[in-house]
Amino acid sequence: MTRSFLPTVCMSFVIFIASTVTETEAANPSASQPTSPAVPLCKNLHKKKSVPPKALQALVGSHERWVEYRGNPTAKRLELCQADLTRATLAGANLERANLEGAVLRQANLSHVTLAQASLAGVDLAKAILEDSNLSGADLRRARLSGTHLSRAIGDEAALFDAVLNGANLKESAFERAQLQGADLTSADLTDGNFAEAYFYGATLKGAILVNADLTGADLRRTSLTKANLSRASMQGTLLDHAQLEGAHMVEADLESAYLDETNLHNANLKDAILRGADLRYANLHSAGLLHADLEGANLEEAVLVKANANSAKLRMAILYHAALDEADFQGAHLNRAVLIGAKGSHTNFAGGDLSEIYAPKSSLRHTQFSKANLEEANLVGADLRRSNFSYANLTQTNFQDANLQDATFAGADLSGARLDSADLRRANIKGAMLSTVIGLTQTQLNAACVDDQTKLPPGLSRPSPCRSLKKEVR
Repeated sequence: MTRSFLPTVCMSFVIFIASTVTETEAANPSASQPTSPAVPLCKNLHKKKSVPPKALQALVGSHERWVEYRGNPTAKRLELCQADLTRATLAGANLERANLEGAVLRQANLSHVTLAQASLAGVDLAKAILEDSNLSGADLRRARLSGTHLSRAIGDEAALFDAVLNGANLKESAFERAQLQGADLTSADLTDGNFAEAYFYGATLKGAILVNADLTGADLRRTSLTKANLSRASMQGTLLDHAQLEGAHMVEADLESAYLDETNLHNANLKDAILRGADLRYANLHSAGLLHADLEGANLEEAVLVKANANSAKLRMAILYHAALDEADFQGAHLNRAVLIGAKGSHTNFAGGDLSEIYAPKSSLRHTQFSKANLEEANLVGADLRRSNFSYANLTQTNFQDANLQDATFAGADLSGARLDSADLRRANIKGAMLSTVIGLTQTQLNAACVDDQTKLPPGLSRPSPCRSLKKEVR
């Protein structure tokens, strides 16, 4: 009995230990299995070795049969990760879904090649020829494409995170919805390219050429586009928040409804650009060229337009709330019904412009030029307009209530129906002005101003001696 009992007890103990270990491994599989590496291991026989042309041709032929029918016993997927394929000739080959991760293909001829959904992470394609190639859905993360020829290439939805494409030729290429986050496209040529809805967040495009490029709906937030050429580029609805566009050339670019919140456009050339309904809040437009630009309905809240050239620009219904306008040139510009609440500027030029019905209470526009401008029905209540020039301006029904008009010039201006209640007219020049139907003007205000025999006064007010009060103060 003893002998038969002992083996039974031992066997039960072994079974108990085995079951305990199994349960532990099931509960914690990582304890028994090796951790998968972050980067797939390369088991290619040609790893870091060159592949003879004949051998490469055979491998490509096998892969093409695999693409055609994966059940073909003579076919096999191309696996050449980290292989040295420098100057290889693969023009016209079908390498769809091939594995070329980390491979060296410098100066290789890959024109008209198909690399759709291929694994190309970390591949070196510097100065390679990929003209008319198909890279749709390919994985090109961290790929090196410096100086690569990609004209007319198709790379829709390709992954190019952190890829290096400096100096690459992407003329007439199509990379719709491609992922280019953090990519380096310095001095790359994207002329006539299609990058609609592409994701460029944080990418570098300094000095890049994007003439006629389609960037509709693209995400270019926090990108660097310093001195880039975006002339005639289509950028409707494009995200450019916090982007660096200093010195960029954006003549005739279409940025309708684009987002440029806090974007740096210092010294950028936006001549004839379309910015209708664009979000330019807090944007830096210092010394920017906005000649003939269309900014109708644009939001320029607290934007910096110091020394900007907006000559003949269209700013109808634009929002310039608390905008900085020092020395900006709006000569001949259209600002009908624009909102300038709290806007600040000195030596700003609105001469000959259309400012009818502007809403600018509490604005500060000292030493500003309004000569021959149309300010009909403008709201300038409480505005600081000291030393500004309104000569020969249309000021019919303009509201100057509580405005500071010290030393301002109204020579030959038409103030028919204008409101001057409590306005400060000390030393204001109203020679030859039309005041016959103004509202709220008092004799005290009139006595403090500078009039002449040509000044048309409202009924009930007497003409003071020409510049009488001014002469007293000079003495």
